[in-house]
Amino acid sequence: MTLAALADHRKLAKMAVDENGMGIYEDKITKNIFASEYVYHSIKKMKTVGIIKDNDEEDCMDVAEPIGVIAGVTPTTNPTSTTIFKSLISIKTRNPIIFSFHPRAQQCTVEAARIVRDAAIEAGAPENCIQWIETPSIEASQLLMNHSGVDMILATGGPGMVKSAYSTGKPALGVGAGNVPCYIEKTANLK
Repeated sequence: MTLAALADHRKLAKMAVDENGMGIYEDKITKNIFASEYVYHSIKKMKTVGIIKDNDEEDCMDVAEPIGVIAGVTPTTNPTSTTIFKSLISIKTRNPIIFSFHPRAQQCTVEAARIVRDAAIEAGAPENCIQWIETPSIEASQLLMNHSGVDMILATGGPGMVKSAYSTGKPALGVGAGNVPCYIEKTANLK
């Protein structure tokens, strides 16, 4: 999945900028590389199913298992990198994911999802491990998040979308817009 996303990271970056007119092409490239290669290297050795920790001293163990179907809501601002990232972590934890893409970024996110889905299937994952809603809308996102077959929500978007995810009564991880703090060391050349 990672290699497939990396192979098309430039194409996906261009599609995202062309489709929604947001962001800078080179920045989208960086995000796609980070969401695929960096994330892969940070999670590749993680055990996510079965006994993940065995503490003989306290006579206990931690056992992980898939949570079930994940609803993935993606934004218009960084659509392809978010799709790659959510696909990787879902499949790594053996959970299928169904996406509700932002309407202004549907084509590029469908392509990103198709690329990683096809690679996952080629590697032996189930055929329907990564799916998406064909006709995106706010209503479709709401229906997906509230569907009885959905077990967890990964929502990235505006405050309203994140609040909706948290209001479903299901486990939800929500991420909205935000600025990151930066420390600029005094010897930095700011020119």
